[in-house]
Amino acid sequence: MRTAKHRVLLALAVAALAVPSLTQGAGFALFEHGNRGMAMGGAMTAVADDPSALYWNPAGIAFQMDEGVQVQMGVTLIQPSQHFNGESPYPGDGYKAEQISQTFYPPHLYVVMPMNEHIALGFSVTTPFGLGTYWDDDFAGRFISKRVDLKLTEMSPNVAFKLTDGFAIGFGIDYAIGQIDLTNNIGFVDPYTQKVADVGQLHLSTDGLGNTAWGYHAGVQVKLGKGFSFGALYRSEINLTYTDGYGSFRQFATGHPDFDAALAAQIPFGQKVDIRSKITYPDFFTFGLAWQNEKWTLSGQWGRMDWSSFDELPIEFPDYPHLSTTVKEGYKNVDQYRFGVEYKLNEKLAVQAGYLHDNTPQPRASMSPLLGDGDRDGYCAGVSFEAFGIRTDVGYMYLDIDTRDTGGMSFDGYEGEYHSKAQLFGATMTLKF
Repeated sequence: MRTAKHRVLLALAVAALAVPSLTQGAGFALFEHGNRGMAMGGAMTAVADDPSALYWNPAGIAFQMDEGVQVQMGVTLIQPSQHFNGESPYPGDGYKAEQISQTFYPPHLYVVMPMNEHIALGFSVTTPFGLGTYWDDDFAGRFISKRVDLKLTEMSPNVAFKLTDGFAIGFGIDYAIGQIDLTNNIGFVDPYTQKVADVGQLHLSTDGLGNTAWGYHAGVQVKLGKGFSFGALYRSEINLTYTDGYGSFRQFATGHPDFDAALAAQIPFGQKVDIRSKITYPDFFTFGLAWQNEKWTLSGQWGRMDWSSFDELPIEFPDYPHLSTTVKEGYKNVDQYRFGVEYKLNEKLAVQAGYLHDNTPQPRASMSPLLGDGDRDGYCAGVSFEAFGIRTDVGYMYLDIDTRDTGGMSFDGYEGEYHSKAQLFGATMTLKF
């Protein structure tokens, strides 16, 4: 009943429970955890001079003792788009599709509190992984993925120590909560028509806040003199076991009762099936160098995400072990480069600009409607101003993702070219007490 050309394996569809959140090296990673930092291309590891240091380098809060208690909060609106051009053998040359427009709005919250001249505490809430994809009902790749919505939220207590006037270290613990929602159609070859028919729909969902894991991060910041500073950050792997997840199956009548009965004997239509999968979010480290004076800040950094451990993904069905499988992915380690500049016009007004380049970890064979990723370039700008005792940072980024095709190597037998882009706009407010 199945065809290699339209590889619509149930197990592959269930793999989407983890795959979207793992394909983060470029396309789904969120580094925009503060709109001043976004406007500077995310080149904040060596700067780390506002509460967003809790994400970029927690050591930086140890040099903010004179600022008092700070509360920073904001949101970034993300509008992605993706075009797909099909290639032979399937879905064929000339086929075109475009994702349905969506807007995502990951928030961020930071609280920094100095305890004395040498110790500062902090707490942050960020969304380091998110976004999703959404295709039309008649999309040719609907059997692989129709709609995905994912989110990983981290809540992190931090502590930083100012060991000397020019040297500080910081540490944090990350409590991560993963949530996934995915829908795709189930397709089989109808023996009466010899064509692939939509025989059902699978909806995958995690259950509330039940999928959690722990990680940690640490940073160091060094004031080198003459306006120069160095920063380094390490964020650990997060091993997340999805134990509270299920798949809901809905059958579509094909008009052939015997065919429908044969399908119902293989697929648990009308049931919720437990799903298990253990996945690892990669560790991540950055090194940065910055120079500042009363007017200017110049910053650059290099980072790497360790995707080499994501070679394959096991998927388990405790109640239906014959459906369990392992999905090949073959990801690689990737680098990212970020540069930023800020100019202070006066004490209450500043402008920023930045550029970033992030490489994708995804091999061509893994590209699919779940994620068709490529290297990305971001062009950024922003403004910061203070009024009524509140500093507001407004940032914008245009993100261009390289056009890339599967090159005839798709694991899913779904060949084609993907081109993506995104626009990001957000505002962050900082209050001091």
